[in-house]
Amino acid sequence: MAWIASLTRISEGELDRLIKRIAAILLVGTLAFVAFYVLDRFRMPAPSMVDQTIASLETAVRDDPSNVAARGQLADAYVIAERYEDAVVQYDAILETGKADELAHFGRARANLALGNLDAATADYEAVVDIAKEGEMAHVDPTLNAAFYGLGEIALEQGAPADAVQYLSAAVAIKRSDADALNLLGTAYVRNGEPAKAIDALRSAIAFVPIGWSEPYLTLAQAYTATDDPARAEWAAAMADLSEERYESATARLEGILDGPAGLEATIGLALVSEALGDAPAAAERYRQALEIDPDNAEALLGLSRVSLPGATDGAGEGVAQ
Repeated sequence: MAWIASLTRISEGELDRLIKRIAAILLVGTLAFVAFYVLDRFRMPAPSMVDQTIASLETAVRDDPSNVAARGQLADAYVIAERYEDAVVQYDAILETGKADELAHFGRARANLALGNLDAATADYEAVVDIAKEGEMAHVDPTLNAAFYGLGEIALEQGAPADAVQYLSAAVAIKRSDADALNLLGTAYVRNGEPAKAIDALRSAIAFVPIGWSEPYLTLAQAYTATDDPARAEWAAAMADLSEERYESATARLEGILDGPAGLEATIGLALVSEALGDAPAAAERYRQALEIDPDNAEALLGLSRVSLPGATDGAGEGVAQ
């Protein structure tokens, strides 16, 4: 206990300085511990999977510049990473080898399209068509389908709807369930002054995807207006409201045309509103009403079976996924 007794003999000033030194030592020790704790546990964030893939493929290409497969994978990875100019460089290198021409042209077209180089993208898509159109499986070739779609998309953007109609018709001929191509084809018909033809294409598009995108319904509203069918133009506008989750507006518009020539479409539309709101019994009742109008209506039959499945929501809540 001698050290305690010695403290009693220290002057007040010396004691104050001692306390400050002890406090300083404790502070330094605390900071050192915190620094060690942080450094021991801190790790630089790992590169994303795309970045890791790109780094690996870049190494492979450097090690073997003639590896066309690695270059193609690297170019595709650049597109995914939105490094479009780097992708074009790699596709150029592949095309210089004379190998994998179809895929390289297609990939470069996508990259040029993203860069806004529409003429260059068109040339590449046309090259894909020239290569693939004579293929044994051309009638089901997904790359050929995508090339025609790309050409139609560019033609529309460049103000050439007649050309877009030809390209998109070719895309749909390869894949008749291509809702995106059908939607764009309907848009091309409207812009080309052929609204009646647009209706068939757009209604085919929404048959595959009935809700969740308003674009085909908005174009349908234009087409029905142009063909002097205001009731169905109102139905299409209401369905656009439904797709944008404006349920009250959709319901009011659909109820307003129930007794007219678009009564079947309006009834099914109201069933879809009920589904979206999670009210399976109300949806089922609307589908039954639609089947009273048209007993063979495929959309109503499918909808009724869907809301009658175990687990379909009763009452307000989460809607049935489309």
